[in-house]
Amino acid sequence: MSRPAQPSKLRRERPWQEHARLYQDLFADPAVAAALWPGKLGGPRSPEQVSAMLIDDIRHWQEQSFGPWLFFELSTGMFVGRGGLRRSSFAGSDCVEVLYAVRSDAWGAGYATEIATLAVVQARGLGLAELLAWTTTTNGASWRVLEKVGMHFEAIVEHAGLPHRLGRLVLTAK
Repeated sequence: MSRPAQPSKLRRERPWQEHARLYQDLFADPAVAAALWPGKLGGPRSPEQVSAMLIDDIRHWQEQSFGPWLFFELSTGMFVGRGGLRRSSFAGSDCVEVLYAVRSDAWGAGYATEIATLAVVQARGLGLAELLAWTTTTNGASWRVLEKVGMHFEAIVEHAGLPHRLGRLVLTAK
């Protein structure tokens, strides 16, 4: 179940081309990459891959009027990470997923949970029926974040060639 609303520690911004360096720093970080893309999923992303991610996030916002945000600590302005909602496809069906990535030097401070919570709040505001999220079976910290925002375990599924926990959160009656 989602936690009661607390004052946010974070400020969010839509991604723009000016954020290219922040994306590069986040997704080239070996620890972040090991959490997001372990083993054969490829590890740290190249500048070309990161640029494509940023362009895709900007396009997603233009086409969907929502998407991943960049998050900054309110008190210091420090860049914390990227996360939010994204239209995706899972097992051949369209869905909206919750995603988040936090700088490795900011892990353990509750930022991923806050980012995921804000994504759920936004999804409710958009009137979405449900959200999905998946994380590798080896990423226990990420699964705990998903549980904190109300995701329920659905199954172990293969995604991108590796076993993942699939979580689902029903927001409205269908």
